[in-house]
Amino acid sequence: HLRNVYKLMGARAPARLFQPIIKRGPTPERGVPSTLISPQSKHDPAWAQAGYYLVGSGFGALHRPAGVVERIYYGTDEEKLYFRIDSPRSGQELESQRIEFWLYCAGPPAVDGAGDVDLPLPKGSMGELGFEPAEVVRITPRAQGGAVTVLKVVEPLTKADTESSWEVDDPFAISVPFSQLGKDAGDAFELALIVSREGKDIEVVPPSGALGVRVPGVAAIVEAERAQPLKVLVATSELAPFAKLGGVSDVAAALSKELHRLGHDVRVVLPRYRQVDIGRHGLRPVVENLRVPLGAETMPATIYEGRLGELVVYFVDTPQLYDRDGMFGFGDDDARSVYFCRAVLEMLPALEFFPDVIHVHDWWGALIPNLLDRVYEGEAYEDIATTLTIHNLSAQGVFGFGALMLAGLQEWGLIQLGIPGLDNVVNVLGRGIHFADVVNTVSERYAKEIQTPEYGEGLDELLRRNTHKLHGILNGIDYDIFDPQKDPNISHHYSADAPQGKALCRATLRAELGLEDSNRPLCAIVSRFYDVKGFDLIEQALPELMMLGLQVVVIGTGDRRYEDMFRRYAGEYPRQVAVAIGFDAALAQRIYAGADMLWMPSRFEPGGLAQLIALRYGTIPVVRATGGLADTIRDYDPFAQRGNGFRFGPYDPWQFFAAVVRAAETFRHQGVWAWLVQRAMKEDVSWSRSAVKYVQLYLAAIAAHREKHGVAAVSVDGGTAAKVTPAPVGE
Repeated sequence: HLRNVYKLMGARAPARLFQPIIKRGPTPERGVPSTLISPQSKHDPAWAQAGYYLVGSGFGALHRPAGVVERIYYGTDEEKLYFRIDSPRSGQELESQRIEFWLYCAGPPAVDGAGDVDLPLPKGSMGELGFEPAEVVRITPRAQGGAVTVLKVVEPLTKADTESSWEVDDPFAISVPFSQLGKDAGDAFELALIVSREGKDIEVVPPSGALGVRVPGVAAIVEAERAQPLKVLVATSELAPFAKLGGVSDVAAALSKELHRLGHDVRVVLPRYRQVDIGRHGLRPVVENLRVPLGAETMPATIYEGRLGELVVYFVDTPQLYDRDGMFGFGDDDARSVYFCRAVLEMLPALEFFPDVIHVHDWWGALIPNLLDRVYEGEAYEDIATTLTIHNLSAQGVFGFGALMLAGLQEWGLIQLGIPGLDNVVNVLGRGIHFADVVNTVSERYAKEIQTPEYGEGLDELLRRNTHKLHGILNGIDYDIFDPQKDPNISHHYSADAPQGKALCRATLRAELGLEDSNRPLCAIVSRFYDVKGFDLIEQALPELMMLGLQVVVIGTGDRRYEDMFRRYAGEYPRQVAVAIGFDAALAQRIYAGADMLWMPSRFEPGGLAQLIALRYGTIPVVRATGGLADTIRDYDPFAQRGNGFRFGPYDPWQFFAAVVRAAETFRHQGVWAWLVQRAMKEDVSWSRSAVKYVQLYLAAIAAHREKHGVAAVSVDGGTAAKVTPAPVGE
């Protein structure tokens, strides 16, 4: 509301109004696996890269830990699941007390059977797990060694049949082949540890929810190249070049165009804001007077159709909601987003277009999966699968109960998941995660990071519960726009095989910005100016970096504190520092072409586009290893001759400083730097590979939707698939 006041006054809101009131500090209670591991013993250093859960951190007053388990670790390689239990008690003590461990693993629904083993967890307690178990690994400690037994769960989930058993030297660190658990490459599943005494459960770890595991590799059930063309409707709040605020608009446009190029019937829908001019973009009405429910009333909408190249784009035109100066940040954003979701679904019969998949970007359209599941009936609607892509987890669309009344969802009420902060509010993004058939983020690393309290923005518990449908797919960039061989915004064109034009671009950029001709590297910052982008690190390291003689060119806007800082440096070092406050797309591309390196020391970065553009233009990124930056930039190793940039890990100004110094020292060796530039430019950062993975994601959504509704999955050649497993993507 305070931001709205500033907007109405025509004044810039201070940066602190964009920061959360409640600071959620990082906690060490849990972590997700950072890489594949194959530990050979309990003391193997590989466990340091495993996922873990610290027992006691997630227990409240009513769920005191039993004191048998202090911490658990878990991880995988291509063939096995590895599990370690840290206990203050010895095997002899546990044996004397008749204590056993039971590792419950999710999977296909159990079948009827007699069962030769009683399981410790009563059926009424299954809700604490958040999944139905298919296999259970029984671990029996003894004074010397122990035994491991793999059990197949049968209905009613309290008994199991023995499938295999073997002796182990150390029952506190075991490995189980995925083949024994009925898991194939790419399968995602959940697991939880139950501790029993004399056959009765005394502790569940974690106390609510589960741990998520994905078998490395890609499932063979879906081959996107052989798949039939899909009908996809992309629902987004912004789309370049019509309405653009952030990177979502670029991603939605470039991905949709690439999917269309692959032969799929892809269409996009967004609101018609005031800035989307009907005449300039050649829009024509295709549906008029569409009656869209909003609470107890209906509001008419006109659906306009436009084109982005050959791509069909629909615009929902309701002037009283969208004809405003600006796109978001209004007091009735709940009504504006709810109306958009209802309009998207209401327009389908009028357009005679029922997609196979509706692909929602971020919270603005995230009620669509919920509405399809609860409100919209009929075979055409029931067959629509949903995909939710999370670009910005911090923007969640949190409203009061009135939002459900506007959406017509009040009959079902709030989703009670037992998660603090979600049960008593309408969290639109949270509901999208809960109801969507598949969910993805814009990098593999970020998909893991957001399952931790440090990055989860209060949704980490919900994401951990839905880890089986959570994927990561890297962004790409539009090669039609970002191409140094034909970019109209740069003075000299060049390529990886003929890179001479880059030096000319650098000289031209220096002349344009008033920087002196120098043999020191020209460093670029193309970003919004906020702490989460690492600007507090830049602020602390910049005085020392200036002493090295580096040149810095900055373009962007954001926190007034950082804008003033760069203006001050540009005033003190006019031949060394240049700053452009605001955003000029043409100047940004001249900076990408003329700079030697790009700085991105982000605190977190879901995907990132700037580092991909930099690679395309032969500008070497210096990044912090987080999110999409960790997935796309590999640290340069001069001995192994590997890498395409420079990375640092801990969020520390001196770590950033050291990474820049390494890059600057490498720049002095022109032959090595030329090799690094050429290597960067040859990286495939286009949408072509990622678009194929999104096709796999859509097919996974269709398979999951069919499974959820009790319909056999249909394979790509038209037959019935033997196994209904959502296809993994992004591995």
